[in-house]
Amino acid sequence: MLELEFAGIRIQLPANQPLLLLRYPEQNLYLPLWIGAPEASAIAMSEQGLTPPRPMTHDLLISVLETLGVELERIEIVSVHNAVFVAELVLSNGKRVDSRSSDAVALAVRAQCPIMCAEDVLQEAGVSIETETEGEEAPEEQLREFREFLDNIDPEDFSS
Repeated sequence: MLELEFAGIRIQLPANQPLLLLRYPEQNLYLPLWIGAPEASAIAMSEQGLTPPRPMTHDLLISVLETLGVELERIEIVSVHNAVFVAELVLSNGKRVDSRSSDAVALAVRAQCPIMCAEDVLQEAGVSIETETEGEEAPEEQLREFREFLDNIDPEDFSS
């Protein structure tokens, strides 16, 4: 297993589809994961240190685990089939829980735990992304687009 870093969320135009990027710095490879708007919003809120007045789903799960005396040790992206990534939550009691990769990353960002990836998954789905300045987190244009996306999100967008 290789440890990846959360590299951010980009909005893929023209479809306005959120794209989660995980980075493997040793080879400057990125693992792009298409995610939904609710997951993108949840991850972005956590990254910005924003706390909603009531717990969102990912916050709720972290609270449930804490109440049960179990910690999220790490998440693992274990396979990819037809561009669908399979992840597992690895808990401190030795149990593993099947998860969507976007939910697993949202939980890892909240719990500040490692994001691991099977080497064969990274070799199959990883891409090299060129940036103008090496080490640059996100070009200003992409940050502006993401801020616009967040400005237009309404809590009612997530109601069932």
